[in-house]
Amino acid sequence: MQDLNLYKITFSLLTILLFGLELKAQENPPVPVEVEVRTSRNLNFGSFTAGNSGGNVSVSYDDQRTVDGDIFELNFGQPVSAALFDVYANPGTIIQIQDMGSYTLQNQDTGLEIKLFIDSFSTGQRTFVTQSPNAQTPNEVFVGGTLRIPSDNSGNLPGRYFGTFTLNFIHQ
Repeated sequence: MQDLNLYKITFSLLTILLFGLELKAQENPPVPVEVEVRTSRNLNFGSFTAGNSGGNVSVSYDDQRTVDGDIFELNFGQPVSAALFDVYANPGTIIQIQDMGSYTLQNQDTGLEIKLFIDSFSTGQRTFVTQSPNAQTPNEVFVGGTLRIPSDNSGNLPGRYFGTFTLNFIHQ
C-alpha cells in the first residue's frame, strides 16, 4: 500500500512538472517557393518608317503602339504585340521583375543598332503578388517597351532588327 502511495505522489509530481514546463518546438519550414516563367509571346513593334529626325516607337503592355518624333506607322507586316510571360508560382508569392537596362537590337544585314527599353508592365509595377488559384495556372504578365530610333539615319535604318532582352523574375 505504501508503494502505491509513493507511485501516486511521484506521478503527481511528474504531472505538475510537465504541465508547468513551457515546451518549445520549431515550426515546419515554409513550402518551398518555386517560380517558373515561360515566354508565350514575343514583343513586336510592327512596321514603321523613320524620317531623318528619329524618334520613339512604344508598345504598351496592352498591345497599343504609339510613335513620336519623325516616325510614321505602317499598317502591314507583323502585328504589334506586347511580350507575354506565363508565371507559375504558388498563390500569394511576391515577385519582383528586374531588367538589365537598355538592350541593343541589330539589323543583321547592315549591322546598324537601335536601343530597346522595357518600360510597360501589366502588373502596373515591377513588383506583384501572384493571384492564380494554384501553381498550375499561370499568372499572365504582359510587357511592353520603347525603341529609340536615332536621328540623322540617312536612310540606312530600314530592315528587320533582332535582339533579346532578359527579365529576372525574383521571388521574395
